[in-house]
Amino acid sequence: MPHRTHVIKAAAGALALAASVSNAGTITYDFSSVPQNTTGTPTTISGATFSSPSDPGAFTFGPNADVYSTLGANTLSSGGAPATLDISFAMTQTGLSFDFAVGDFFASAGGDSLTLTTNTGFQQTVNAAIPNGSSDFFPQGTFNLTGATAFTSVVITANDANGAGDEPLVIADMTSTPSPVPLPAAAWLLLSGLGGAAGVLRRRQASPC
Repeated sequence: MPHRTHVIKAAAGALALAASVSNAGTITYDFSSVPQNTTGTPTTISGATFSSPSDPGAFTFGPNADVYSTLGANTLSSGGAPATLDISFAMTQTGLSFDFAVGDFFASAGGDSLTLTTNTGFQQTVNAAIPNGSSDFFPQGTFNLTGATAFTSVVITANDANGAGDEPLVIADMTSTPSPVPLPAAAWLLLSGLGGAAGVLRRRQASPC
């Protein structure tokens, strides 16, 4: 009986390990976990590295200060200067979402937008607008990338509605979805072996003494 208990526990542990390895879940990036009001990139949070090759000193992690009603308490902001944001990931991703603000001061007509391009060639543009019923100064929106070919980096730009070029950019509340990680061959062999051992024990118990 103790033998059987050990095998069952080992099998259960192996299955739990398999589930955790194959499905990593969603990663949340805590912008408050890095020094606040400090300008400069690159900065890495939970395996994602934020940088701006066009202007390394453009982006600052800091509090929202109630400037953007649809964004969370902590943001990554280009401080009112047009800049391109690059994000590279330590793990391959299949999804990415965040809230953002872009564009011209008091651009209540909307039309400013954000464009994200992955390193695998997928591109998506989302329009921004002043939130209804708010007294906000900047157009805002939510970006949600799903179903794209797996990627390891993205480039984000904010675009002027009038075609005047790049715009200032602010993002917050970022999460990503890592690609499922295939189990190594050794893990499958372990599971098979444990299953076989459990079968042998069952047959022994069913046999007359």
